[in-house]
Amino acid sequence: MTEPLRILIVDDEPLALDYMENLLSSVADVKVVGRCRSGREALTELQKQTVDLMFLDIQMPGLNGLDVVKRCQSDVMPVVVFATAYDEYAIRAFEANAVDYLLKPFEADRVHSAVLRARDRLLSVALQSGKEAAVAAIAGLEGGSELLAGNIQERPTRLPIKDGPHTHLVELETIDWIDAAGDYMCVHAGNETYILRSTMKELEKKLTSEFVRIHRSTIVNLNKVRSVDAIPKGECLLHLDDDVSLKVSRNYRSAVQELMG
Repeated sequence: MTEPLRILIVDDEPLALDYMENLLSSVADVKVVGRCRSGREALTELQKQTVDLMFLDIQMPGLNGLDVVKRCQSDVMPVVVFATAYDEYAIRAFEANAVDYLLKPFEADRVHSAVLRARDRLLSVALQSGKEAAVAAIAGLEGGSELLAGNIQERPTRLPIKDGPHTHLVELETIDWIDAAGDYMCVHAGNETYILRSTMKELEKKLTSEFVRIHRSTIVNLNKVRSVDAIPKGECLLHLDDDVSLKVSRNYRSAVQELMG
């Protein structure tokens, strides 16, 4: 028997949530495991349980759908289907990066097709995280940055990130965490998320010893961790400021053992 696809619906409009859940009720082998009315609720829910597919509204107050993708830890990111009003520029970016989307108002056959495509993607050995294609599309919309080369023999205090003609000099001590999404890295510093083309290996060379790997695709600044919770399967959750929670896999738990006493 096929395992039901675990689905999270995110939309700030209650009627849209009801309508989507009603459409999904006619699709075989799916289970709606959560409904969220804000980006922050969605990020919390993704850390609490396993989700295979997320229908994510783009236009939401506070954290919008693109912000949710940027801030979600790559290692727990499901396949994403964006929900949006017609936007030719956004649609071109989604299609160029094989990111699925639904136009409002939703149509039953499009929802059914989106579920089938998500199931195919989950079965693909090439899929590492649902964040990869989504971040590539966001980079196409907002413009990606690049990591500037430097003398890695020197102990850096700032990370130079080139963004067109502008270069952000990001103080390392302000960086909270970093995660990889395919060809891109998401550098989270305070309320900013910088999306840049780089490999994890290249970026790690520019970081200081307080930055440690806690999952296959996630690095955290240990100085930014406020508390730690043990969770099942030998994993744990790190809690940072701004309601950020990051999962530590069992294979990397030794990196944060000192924090747990």
